[in-house]
Amino acid sequence: MHSKNIIFKPHDKNDEMFVIRKDITNKLYLYLFQALAFVIPIHDKLVPPIIALIGLNWLLEFNFTVKLHRFKNLKENKYILLPALLYLLYVIGTSYSSQIKGPSGALFDLEVKLSLLLFPVFFTTIDLSQFSKDIYKKALKAFVYGCLISSIILINKAMMDYFKDQDVAVFYYTKLSWMHHPSYLALYFTFAIAILMTWILESGNKIIFKRNLAILVIIHFQFFIVLLSSKAGMIGFFVICLLIIMFYLMKRNKGLKYSLTISAIVLATFIVILFIFPASFNRFYTAKKSIEDHQIPDNQKTEGSVARMMVWKCSIEIIKENFIFGVGTGDVKTELIKKYEEKKIQQALKDNLNSHNQYLQTYVAIGLPGFILLLGSLLFPLLYGIKKGNILLFLFISLFAFHLLVESMLERQAGLVFYAFFNALLFFSNFPEREESGSQLPEIKLN
Repeated sequence: MHSKNIIFKPHDKNDEMFVIRKDITNKLYLYLFQALAFVIPIHDKLVPPIIALIGLNWLLEFNFTVKLHRFKNLKENKYILLPALLYLLYVIGTSYSSQIKGPSGALFDLEVKLSLLLFPVFFTTIDLSQFSKDIYKKALKAFVYGCLISSIILINKAMMDYFKDQDVAVFYYTKLSWMHHPSYLALYFTFAIAILMTWILESGNKIIFKRNLAILVIIHFQFFIVLLSSKAGMIGFFVICLLIIMFYLMKRNKGLKYSLTISAIVLATFIVILFIFPASFNRFYTAKKSIEDHQIPDNQKTEGSVARMMVWKCSIEIIKENFIFGVGTGDVKTELIKKYEEKKIQQALKDNLNSHNQYLQTYVAIGLPGFILLLGSLLFPLLYGIKKGNILLFLFISLFAFHLLVESMLERQAGLVFYAFFNALLFFSNFPEREESGSQLPEIKLN
């Protein structure tokens, strides 16, 4: 293989011998990252094979000395490595876990969380300079398309079920979202809306047809967020809209009036949709009524919000008992079950619930260091996004941090891969020029 295919001169000649042609590996990365972004909102089972192919492509480059050189020379954006450090804490937490094997053991947990390590490594060691503009733009576009295809599949399935059973419930909540838990799918659709709104606002009053088409897709996703009936999903959408308004108020640029108008229209449309489908909004009323109903003890209530509150209390008690190091990577479920049995929380025992709050879940598992590192993994990118004017990174972290309050999203592949991949991708969008050359990525443009 000719040395012109290598950007850095390897210290080991064997590295040069086995490097596959750079244009081939680069195209494979481009297609695989797009494919991954596309399938995340469609189905969990499609995700692992694509990650495996990305890893295989990474290994077959064989230029490990070059990769190590790139990793060591990462001068900025080192915050991209924080999820990898969090993963290493989970590895350490395995050493004092009593449950090592099994579906709730430490080894299985490390397997699920492996993406926290892989994507920071991929994005800091691969030479992406020759196709950096394409990967950022096309991966985001592929994710929006994936969300659109996912919604079409769901509505078609719901319509077939309705014609069969004449039950309108098939258009709501878990009966509608059979591929993902409604909270996760609502998170995907909200982020897709954030991508489209960012493109609309950054492109200004140009490309009117595509802008109007993007607005129609946003409205389509809004309908689905309401139909999914996820309380976190609906609140998360409001959070995103308010943050967009706040972000552009802080910028005070010439397009402020346009930005505020678009944001207000999108927000008003969502409110109208809520009135069209009151059954979804009534879930807030049902939760409020269940919390206030003192005739039934809390530990016997089955409403989701009450069950979450009871689970949070159990998690906090476990944290107090294991304040510094936690119970270990593999012992979280065991300790929670003990608490549920002690408190006689029927719904939590029946559903074998986790902490339903990632901050508490992480603290229970790996203690104070893990909790601090998880907060740092969210806070530093958030501040970095504000500093760099990267609104999409800012919105992504804000949205995900909010959802972690009510779901243990790093305990399931649906949340973990979504976070690990897009966190790394959005950081990559601000990577400075490397020795390989290649310009910093432009603002998002989906046209």
